[in-house]
Amino acid sequence: MQVGSWRLTARQVQLAIVAAGIVAGLLNVLVATHDPHPDARINLLVYAPIEILVGWTFLFVGLVAGRRRPDNRVGLLMSIFGLTWFGFLLQWIRVPLVFFIANAINGVYLVILAQLFIVYPRGTPAGRLENSIIAAVYGWFVFSAVSQLLTWHLRAEDCFFCLTNPYYVPGTSWLNAPFGAVASYGTVVAAMLVLGIFVWHWVRASSPTRRAMNPAAWAALPVFAAMLAGLLYNIGIIPDQVQSVLKPIEWLTFAILPAGLLVGVLRTRLGRAAVSDLVVELSRLQMTGTLRDSLARALGDPSVELALALPDGSYIDSKGLSVTLPASGSSRAVTAIESDGKPLAALIHDPAVDEEDPGLVEAAGSAARLALEKERLQAEVRASLEEVRASRVRIQQAADSERRRLERDIHDGAQQRLVALGVALRLARDRAALRGDQALVGDLDGAAGQLKGALSELRDLAQGIHPAVLSRAGIGPALRVLAEMSPIPVEIRESPTERYSDDVEVAVYFVVSEALANAAKHSGANRVEVSVRREGASLLVDVRDDGAGGATTDTGSGLIGMTDRVAVLGGVIKVASPPGAGTLLHAEIPCA
Repeated sequence: MQVGSWRLTARQVQLAIVAAGIVAGLLNVLVATHDPHPDARINLLVYAPIEILVGWTFLFVGLVAGRRRPDNRVGLLMSIFGLTWFGFLLQWIRVPLVFFIANAINGVYLVILAQLFIVYPRGTPAGRLENSIIAAVYGWFVFSAVSQLLTWHLRAEDCFFCLTNPYYVPGTSWLNAPFGAVASYGTVVAAMLVLGIFVWHWVRASSPTRRAMNPAAWAALPVFAAMLAGLLYNIGIIPDQVQSVLKPIEWLTFAILPAGLLVGVLRTRLGRAAVSDLVVELSRLQMTGTLRDSLARALGDPSVELALALPDGSYIDSKGLSVTLPASGSSRAVTAIESDGKPLAALIHDPAVDEEDPGLVEAAGSAARLALEKERLQAEVRASLEEVRASRVRIQQAADSERRRLERDIHDGAQQRLVALGVALRLARDRAALRGDQALVGDLDGAAGQLKGALSELRDLAQGIHPAVLSRAGIGPALRVLAEMSPIPVEIRESPTERYSDDVEVAVYFVVSEALANAAKHSGANRVEVSVRREGASLLVDVRDDGAGGATTDTGSGLIGMTDRVAVLGGVIKVASPPGAGTLLHAEIPCA
């Protein structure tokens, strides 16, 4: 604002408003002490202190808010409210031209309050619609004031000081009451509209913004209730006796309102205090929850996501999983945290955090820089371990694929050729028998027997490489084949009927196969029980024998390989094998 050669800042304007409000409050006391009205003593002892409390509270709270958040107009509006609150003092100027205008605009502070709640806590309207609503509220106030000013015909019995309204339009006094009723009803509608906008903002607000609005919302409830009671009094619903009691209460509710507004506007102080708490928490040996949880508490944003920078420029989360940063213009904000000029981490958060307290996210990130560095290193290790695990899975899958290929090649190639050779040997034997060459028949019978043994060994080899029945029929039939091939009796107590992924079925098959082989070779068992069942997202495999016990997963290439195969899938194997009490092998294999 520029006046002549002087340029006034918003701060200076607000200081001038506060100074004027202080003078108005002192004049209020001075006027009350010299008031000749019969009820002047009540006004001095009851109403004047309440009026000063309300007005000055808004003035000074607005001044503090404006100093702490100079970019936010809420503080300025609060100070303007405090000044206009004392507008009734103009009615003590017993000059008709001033007195009647002062009486007409006496409620202008309510319009300021309406604007304050429409723009809270941002300080500016959200768009054209809110600008139009604010303009409509001011327009309605002007209409109400002017209609009352032009139709109020003040008579001697109406006032203590009998003045003539110089703005009165003769013959319009009968319109005064209808205009007053319309103004009162319209004001009720406007109040409900303002309240609706505030509630709409609260419902659509992010968590940090809603947290800032909550104190103002609770403080506004008694104010709106008191205002509604006053409007109901104006239209004759509430009697004079009740209104005389409610009026001081209504003004006291206004004194509570600035405190609620200040808490929301001054969230900067609360945010910086939260950063201090974060520093203290991070200095402890153990934090409450994760680093992300601590940052979320400090920022007041439960939706905070923590992305840790890798040397190649990509980002991962605390578990080592890849994270893609939101694009510019999305509904999420990204604040980069650097260390020695290099990216350290990024905080993905609600944009309202920056709007309410610019720099708070960077302050929290700086306070947590050492913890972020530690978290990043740990995440790198987790990412490396995840890559190792993924590599093991790929290697295992490649090996199983190669096993299946070898099994098919043996079955479709060498095995079929050996079968054809066996047929040829039988035909040759039959021809030799017809010629009576017994020596050749004996040689061919011996060759056929050896061929039969070789074919059996080849089939066993193919079964060990990868069982064809598993690929064709699934776990249940494959387990029954294992039971039939076992040299000791095997009881299949439970087996699944549904199919699972190749990795899972192969793991189950080889766990049971290795357990049966160990039972037959080492335990001296007379009986084995096998159970495979699904529980939740895992297949539970139990192989129990009645042998000598003493088995572990730490010795023997078979058991170690079986443990590694299951571990690749994220499963575990446990062995309970007390000496002399048999062995129980239990495996849990994820199958979801």
